[in-house]
Amino acid sequence: MLSYALKRVTRSTWLFAALLLGVVLASTFFAGINIGADTTAKAALDQQLSQMVVDLTASNRYRMPLSSANWTTASERLASVDGIVGSEVVTRVFSSLETNETDFMDFRVVGVFEDSRVYDGLTVVSGASSLQANETYVWIGAEDADKIELNDVLSFNYTLSGSGYTPRNLSLSLTVVGFVSLDEDALAISSGDYSRRIYISSSGMDYVGSGYPFNLLITDWEKTFAGLVDTVYSSNPMYSPFSTEIMGFIDRETVINPWSVDTSQDTLKRMVLRIDNDLAEFDLTTYCSLDYTLSQYMFLSMSMRLNFLVVALPVFFVAWYVGSTVSQVSFNLRRREIGLLSAKGFSSGQLFRLFLSESLVIGIVGGLIGVGLSFVFSPYFIPNLGIEFGGVSPVLTNELIILVLVFSTGLTLLSTFNSSRRSAKLSTIDALREHMYVEETKAYKQKLPLVALFLGSYKIGMTLLGIPSLIQYFSGNPPMTSNIFLTILLAVWMIIDTLLTPVAPLLFFWGFTKTLICGSKGFQKLLSAVSRFLGDIGTLATKNVKRNPVRAASVAFLVALVIGYGFLTVGTLASEEDYIVRQVKADVGADISVSLATVDNASAVMNNIANLQGVSSTTLEYYFMGESGIIPLSIFAVEPQEWLNTAYYENEWFSRRSVTESFQEMAADNNTIVLARGIADTLDLQINDYISVTVGNTSSKLRVVGFFGLASTREYEFRSYVPHNFYNSTGASASGKILVNLEPDADGASSAAQIRNLDSDDISTVYSVSEQLEQRETNLTLSGSINVQRIGVIFTVVAASAATVLVALVSLQERKKEVAIMNIRGLSFKQVATMLLAESLSVVIFAVVVGCVVGVIMVYGNTAALTAESYASLVSHRMVFPPDAILTLAVSVLLVFLSTLLPIILITRRYISNLERILRS
Repeated sequence: MLSYALKRVTRSTWLFAALLLGVVLASTFFAGINIGADTTAKAALDQQLSQMVVDLTASNRYRMPLSSANWTTASERLASVDGIVGSEVVTRVFSSLETNETDFMDFRVVGVFEDSRVYDGLTVVSGASSLQANETYVWIGAEDADKIELNDVLSFNYTLSGSGYTPRNLSLSLTVVGFVSLDEDALAISSGDYSRRIYISSSGMDYVGSGYPFNLLITDWEKTFAGLVDTVYSSNPMYSPFSTEIMGFIDRETVINPWSVDTSQDTLKRMVLRIDNDLAEFDLTTYCSLDYTLSQYMFLSMSMRLNFLVVALPVFFVAWYVGSTVSQVSFNLRRREIGLLSAKGFSSGQLFRLFLSESLVIGIVGGLIGVGLSFVFSPYFIPNLGIEFGGVSPVLTNELIILVLVFSTGLTLLSTFNSSRRSAKLSTIDALREHMYVEETKAYKQKLPLVALFLGSYKIGMTLLGIPSLIQYFSGNPPMTSNIFLTILLAVWMIIDTLLTPVAPLLFFWGFTKTLICGSKGFQKLLSAVSRFLGDIGTLATKNVKRNPVRAASVAFLVALVIGYGFLTVGTLASEEDYIVRQVKADVGADISVSLATVDNASAVMNNIANLQGVSSTTLEYYFMGESGIIPLSIFAVEPQEWLNTAYYENEWFSRRSVTESFQEMAADNNTIVLARGIADTLDLQINDYISVTVGNTSSKLRVVGFFGLASTREYEFRSYVPHNFYNSTGASASGKILVNLEPDADGASSAAQIRNLDSDDISTVYSVSEQLEQRETNLTLSGSINVQRIGVIFTVVAASAATVLVALVSLQERKKEVAIMNIRGLSFKQVATMLLAESLSVVIFAVVVGCVVGVIMVYGNTAALTAESYASLVSHRMVFPPDAILTLAVSVLLVFLSTLLPIILITRRYISNLERILRS
């Protein structure tokens, strides 16, 4: 049986090649998805690991004192564990130094070994090349580095205390012998922020921490801190003022296998247990940060693969649908062969197994070709995921090959199963008849399109009403009913509603095209009306559609599905990218925002920034707290006109009155306020009502000239705006921020660097929209899914276009004799081609319109659902179609038309040419 199937495939007509092509496309994308998911997740893991400079730490959670010998011994034991390539002891202490009666300098003092990894990234800028006892280096990126000079002596005092313990003072005097610069790794190890959260200071240096600069001193552990640690140990207090721990470094290449995370985690857990056992006598506990990172990696890998599969669902469905269509035509054209095999004694079971064997061969061959193509095209696929291909090698595992083969054979068997079963059941006489309708005509088969149309229409209608999900709609206000049956029914329907969300367009397109084209007289009349423009040729085309509605419905469904999902994916992607950009702009406040350490010289700093190249406008924003009764107010004092010209805002954030009118009122009257919407609703205030605001010891009556915030907003509920002059009259203590608006062609990153290069002590941090967006784009955890959706759109359009070509080809192959008869009866090539184009164009145009309308509705529903989910955000999702999205959709529509029309012209020309050549001979 299998040998005969192999012979049939090796001598296959182009119908087998068409089926094979569909399987190859689906298998290539499926394999590419898995390679892309693994590669993206692996690159994201490498990215996260590169930001972790310490793999595990061993410390005493209660800071119980240990001697320096204990710490050294514990470090040596940790380093002896298999898989550990190094360890070192580090001690840190936070200290304050009083500079005058009201000012302090806070220091983070760290003691490291002479062979510490800190020295790998440490460069002495000035001073001594090494440290001796009670000597220290100062990091040049420190907040107060300019206030410290060589040979300065920094003295710190510590208190040893505890319950029932007589307090004892401990002093440390450090002589500054040099200034050093640190790279990212050295800075992370020194500071103790092992995840290496990097920020940019006003001096242009990177620093780690909570977002504010700090003073970092580096000393020698053995020469300076070992004695202090022993002094604390001998004094036996309840806890040590010093934070000492052992840093461990794992052989990542040996221990971590990204393709077997479970095994890697088991290895890490055994390693931690071994370390805890070896260090138990010192009462030290081990924490492995790599284990948490690997858990995140597993979740990321699974979520990416799931996201990739969701994006690829249209491709898989198209492949299945095309396979089903091709197999139907193939078996219809092979009816004579089936009749002859049946006459020779083949039973229905044998025929069925023969057909499945052919499908099995095609599935295996298509799967192998798909695996090869996906691996070959990986150098083009991976960079589009936001990954540098030079640093990432795609991995083709045996598991992936087996998975793809299972997918391809399963898809092929699923596509050909029904056609094989129906053809195998044909009687010998029926099989030998040349023309016979072989579609299923059972009652439930005819009702399925109506059910699909109802379910799809319901979901699309709910989406159009702004209710994308019943569960989400009732989440804040669950329906109350005492009838248990209604409650159960509603719960079941809510589950059905959720399941319908991803497949609603598919159900609608299939039910709509099947019902309208196959069973609607109105659609037939519409085609007849259109055909009048083409005369007799058009009438003939209409009759052909009526005689073969199943094939026309298949083409219409396929085209509508391609266009609909194209609109859905492109529109959702464009809306998500638009939301990200707007959210970043809202977070920054303008193109660039400059947080000030002090507002004393704010005007001078703003003038310096305004004179920089590329800066269009600037404005100063003060922030301080006030209250109205017991309600706290977050108040921002602005210069109204400057703020409107500089800050980023959206008109939807302001209600009852436009933002322009509100700020014009505020510019004309100092005792006015644009009040937070939440407070206004709480106090039932309207425009021109007054609110009593207390700032410090000053109480004022302010007239409400507008409202800020959304009704459902929580994060910005208490933000209000007042004029600068009102702030000046209160004498309140405030923090300041300068907002910077750039010229349209200015480079945000370069402008931000210019501001940092001003090297002003008044500048704390500088945030830039362009830098934030670039950081998001390079973060594979954030950008990986979006990049895959971009690839998914392209592949879906290409695969669907190829599928449309295949459907057009098999339809023409089925009508080969019909075309020949029309040509013999006198129809020219132009007339035959016009007839075929007329019947195809009517169906394709109808399907494109339906796909566009449904696609736009689903995009609207997606944005509505995302807006409902992000109710706490001031920025809401919106449906947008930027020029690049419109161009992508236009290309998709053009490809669909070309995929339908070109095969008709080429194949018709070929048929007629062959016929004319036969007649001449």
